Amino acid sequence: MIEQLRLGRTPFALTTDFVLDETVTILGKRKGFGAQNAADVAVNLLSSPRVFVVYVDEGLLRNALKLYPIHHGRLSLTDVVSVVVMERYAVKDIFSHDSDFDGLKGIRRKATAY
Repeated sequence: MIEQLRLGRTPFALTTDFVLDETVTILGKRKGFGAQNAADVAVNLLSSPRVFVVYVDEGLLRNALKLYPIHHGRLSLTDVVSVVVMERYAVKDIFSHDSDFDGLKGIRRKATAY
């Protein structure tokens, strides 16, 4: 997804601060990648004019917490926040390695690798 943004194949992306948190954490633990490179990825995403970051406020979090039990733990809280944000902004496509999004009404998952 990042490469598609960089090359202009995807005009813009929407993400949340929760997803950025997970991204930095996962990349930072990846052998040979390192914490600094992981932080740099997030800084570059935050600096991109094509990436819109939604900061999770209390209202979004409360909405996600209401929906969380409906998914019976299949989706993480971060994933449910993403679903709530997607609904709010009428986003249909999600770039994710996580097959837990498959089958959710109104969401099309586009597979991506780390």
